[in-house]
Amino acid sequence: MEDYLLNFLKLFQKLVANNIKISHLGIKNVNTICAVDVAYSKEEGYAIAVKQTIEMAKNDKYEYNFVKGKVDFPYIPGFLFMREAPIMIKSLEKYENECNLILVDGHGLAHPRKSGIATVIGVLLDIPTIGVAKSRLAGEILEENGIEYVTINGEKVGIKSGRYFYSPGNKTDLQDCIDLSTQGYPKILKIADKLSKEMKKIKT
Repeated sequence: MEDYLLNFLKLFQKLVANNIKISHLGIKNVNTICAVDVAYSKEEGYAIAVKQTIEMAKNDKYEYNFVKGKVDFPYIPGFLFMREAPIMIKSLEKYENECNLILVDGHGLAHPRKSGIATVIGVLLDIPTIGVAKSRLAGEILEENGIEYVTINGEKVGIKSGRYFYSPGNKTDLQDCIDLSTQGYPKILKIADKLSKEMKKIKT
């Protein structure tokens, strides 16, 4: 990857980070939640956006929107948004005006430039987002009052709960991440992961 392109992407992330809105959403106030994930087959991406209301969740029901597209930007740690955000946003188009909160398989503020994929999507769509990642990208773990915080340069930017890492993307805060994590890994993200893999098998 050319240095000038990486520098441009870092500048873009800085602009995104400068436009983050950190505020308390209140997980208990969320009526309609969405989750998004992507599966791959070579350069083809299979993105799924799943929507679920509280009433739908009671009956294990959900809606989803599927998008297939070419994804040719390589995976580079810290720049996942370039690979996945475009196709994720495309899959969310059907539901973005209905979602009170979007969960993204990736990081939010717990990113070297406070601009993980959940932050990019949240800022671009001006929607509350939380990133839920399976591994730590940056920072240190600080335990305080029974909570494991992810810190970068001494600032709390996320939490670790079990094997997973939660961080605010946009229009959410650390307390929202803590409240979400107490419910266990979000079932709707499991659904999105499962559906994206199923679509990949069907469409390839």
